[in-house]
Amino acid sequence: MMRALMLVGIFALTAGCAPTHHVTTATPDYDPRISARMRIQSGNDLQAASFRVGACYSNAWESDSQRVSVDDGFWARYKYSSRSVVIGMPQSPRPWMRVEGLRFKDMIREYVIPTGQPITLSLSTANDVGSSKYGGYSWSCKPHAMTFTPIAGQDYDVYLALQEEGRKSHRCSIEVRHINATGLDEPVQTQYAPKCPSSEAETATRRGP
Repeated sequence: MMRALMLVGIFALTAGCAPTHHVTTATPDYDPRISARMRIQSGNDLQAASFRVGACYSNAWESDSQRVSVDDGFWARYKYSSRSVVIGMPQSPRPWMRVEGLRFKDMIREYVIPTGQPITLSLSTANDVGSSKYGGYSWSCKPHAMTFTPIAGQDYDVYLALQEEGRKSHRCSIEVRHINATGLDEPVQTQYAPKCPSSEAETATRRGP
């Protein structure tokens, strides 16, 4: 009996410490004849994600009116919560990219995007493992920015695929998948994005919903 009570207590404590996942439903204008939709997975921890219309990338510290940051700003990292925004896209084939399957402070954001022109994606992640006093370590992974060209009426999942290569080494890549409501989940061709000329990154970066 005592063991059962202890287990219940531990479960309750753990559940009470779980981050809060807020979800907002937005209704942006969407015309499938001229637009596509994109879902990006990120998080309010050490993850970062952004995208911009165009075939080049800008650095995070540069001002860029075309870049949309998929987060709630720097200080959101100190909140024990995340905020997802959904606009009615089909459910992701990946359980961890669904509202009910979000892990820790992960989030998903869904966007209407223009078609017929490149979209440049920048994603990264990092983590601290244990305490440095007892052999803990930190790692990070940031692949090269990639571009893809959306097709009108299509839906896309975008996420960072992580492969562990050793105790302290990780390799990652930006994945874009074409999805639909009937279970389609096919890879989309991407290309390396060049650095934007400084003249293309002059004004303040805007934030996503």
